[in-house]
Amino acid sequence: VSSIDSTSTTSHTLTVVDTLTGQPFTVRTRSIINATGVWADDIRALDEKVHPDTIRPAKGVHLTVPWEKVRNDIAVVIPVPRDRRSLFVVPWIPNGDGTYRFTYIGTTDTDYTGPVNDPQCTKDDIDYVLAALNASITTGVTTDDVTGVWSGLRPLVKSDAATTGRTADLSRRHKVVASAQGIVTVTGGKLTTYREMAEDAVDEVCRLLNVEKSSKTKTLSLHGARHSRPSSHPQDAHLHSRFGNQSSVLKKMMEQDPSLAKELVPGLPYLRCEAVYAVTHEMAVSVDDVLTRRTRARLLDRRACVAVVRDVASLIGPHLGWDDATKEASIAQFMDECAREDAAAMVTEAEFIASHS
Repeated sequence: VSSIDSTSTTSHTLTVVDTLTGQPFTVRTRSIINATGVWADDIRALDEKVHPDTIRPAKGVHLTVPWEKVRNDIAVVIPVPRDRRSLFVVPWIPNGDGTYRFTYIGTTDTDYTGPVNDPQCTKDDIDYVLAALNASITTGVTTDDVTGVWSGLRPLVKSDAATTGRTADLSRRHKVVASAQGIVTVTGGKLTTYREMAEDAVDEVCRLLNVEKSSKTKTLSLHGARHSRPSSHPQDAHLHSRFGNQSSVLKKMMEQDPSLAKELVPGLPYLRCEAVYAVTHEMAVSVDDVLTRRTRARLLDRRACVAVVRDVASLIGPHLGWDDATKEASIAQFMDECAREDAAAMVTEAEFIASHS
């Protein structure tokens, strides 16, 4: 969003830029909900003409390691020595015999002053998580055992009573505010309160529009959940766990092209049909979309993904109408993301932020 022009509380014009093409276009609407996380204040500044400075970004990271290094058959909570925090240790990707392929550990909760577009898992983050893990197990997990990482920023709401101190001590309650121009902003909150956040934001919009409508979503099933029955067959069970009743679409793909039943990334549970489905049904437009955001392949094993990136690009390219140049650009973008992830893991938080200042 590059500009917002409001002629009344129920008439807004936005100028937005398509990040894929670089082309600007205009959107006219009666209402706007600003639910942009750590960028919420930037959007408010376009509307209110001053930066409200209400967000305190807090970084959280997770690490993935081979399950054999931990061997937990249930999710557990471990204390962080010399810190008033705990971490979750969660087994990931069941093999069907009581064992798993991976375990992930997290999350951290630290102040963040770096680039909000590019939070990375640094050496400090990895050392913190592994120190806590190794204090609770005897196998000894090292940096070399880490196969995947991911990091993100919580848009915590600044507190007048707590401008300093740990982000872990800030409230996770969400906040909904409406500007004088009628633009509704929702900040704070967390994943487990997503529906309450959405309900409060929409209720505020209804108030501004002077409309009364009952909720249609309280009993609405998630996409793929209705009339969905699990299967005991490993491949079917995997697809069902990810797609529910939509797994029939992927099964039909495999019937028409048996090669789509093969592994997408060796050693990981995802199938080639899932990459195609991501493009044809889930709006994936890049290799990174498929390996990081539609599947979780990169989060599980980054190096394994790097090894097959060209094959994945060749698989999805025809469905996206790519020419050779576009295909190579998508490969290069994914490789750059992975390289920056590798580089961040070798520097401290201070060094990472200094390199972006």
